[in-house]
Amino acid sequence: MRIMITGGGTGGHIFPGIAIAEAIEGLSPEAEVFFMGRRGSIEERVVLGTGRRFVSVPSMGVTRGSVIRNAAVPFAVAAGCLKAVCALVRTRPDVAVGTGGFVSLPSVLAARAVGIPIVLQEQNSWPGLATRVLSRFAEVVHVTFAESGRHLPRAKRIEQSGNPVRRGFDEIDRAVARRTLGLTQEADVVMVVGGSRGARQLSLAVAEALPRLSAAGVEFIIQTGVEELEHVRRQAVSVGARAIVKTFLDDIAPVFAACDIVVSRAGAATLAEAAIVGRPAILVPYPHATDDHQMKNARSVEDAGAAVVIPDGELTGDRLADTIEGLLRDRTRLTSMSSAARVLARPDAANRVARDVLAVASETRH
Repeated sequence: MRIMITGGGTGGHIFPGIAIAEAIEGLSPEAEVFFMGRRGSIEERVVLGTGRRFVSVPSMGVTRGSVIRNAAVPFAVAAGCLKAVCALVRTRPDVAVGTGGFVSLPSVLAARAVGIPIVLQEQNSWPGLATRVLSRFAEVVHVTFAESGRHLPRAKRIEQSGNPVRRGFDEIDRAVARRTLGLTQEADVVMVVGGSRGARQLSLAVAEALPRLSAAGVEFIIQTGVEELEHVRRQAVSVGARAIVKTFLDDIAPVFAACDIVVSRAGAATLAEAAIVGRPAILVPYPHATDDHQMKNARSVEDAGAAVVIPDGELTGDRLADTIEGLLRDRTRLTSMSSAARVLARPDAANRVARDVLAVASETRH
């Protein structure tokens, strides 16, 4: 049995694909899973890092306000479809799985062209363009939020399974994680993650908050954008903060295990991971997300009692420091938020999607 998975452009699209692959291989050890995506992309690096096969195909996403660049998008997608068709004809997978992002479009369209059945997985409350375009061709679309179905009127079948999370997030010991990362066992630890592309506003606010919070003994694990990396590092060094500062956290499970509070954008993947490990969150939704879906994601978690939301336009170093210090002083609230986060968790999401993928693949073979 052979299964192709495609999706990427950001960690929020590729990491659910990795989680689905892990679940497929756990349920059906004889299954052969490979990935499709762009050369030199985050999905290529992540997939190859897991030891799985990766086939590169051209693609290009729409850029807001760039008419000239966007004119090239159809040609890039067409080139990607052609290459993907050739690869699929050679490999003949039994099913194609799309987890979103513009990189999934040519590969899933190619699968449709050569008669390979399709399963989609959507992370956000407002489905991305790829999911909206491709849903009419899919045997089933797995969604994280119930409201997603309202935006997919042509989908044959919709299942609310939750957002797949990679293995290991709920298995790592906190003390071991802190020792591995070089953090103090007794310290309050804040994890700051701006998504796979970083978040400038978030990075700058953290840099402003570092002097005050580090003086209080707070330690940090910060994932920032490339452009802000040196600024945040210099600030951390200048105030003597105990801080790990990187542009990308490949193995993020130990980071979640080690921290007390997560400060992040409100992408569905990060929210799902925080829920699995039961971490309270301070969410700063990306203000330009399609249909403001990150704010909707964030408010749903806040309403459940697992997060505090700070709108991007209101974020400052002082506001962030005030919020973190307030939570750290109120241990009862932190415990309550942690419990609320775990209630939101869907630890069976990857297996639910994987079972449908294997069922569709089995029908194809027979």
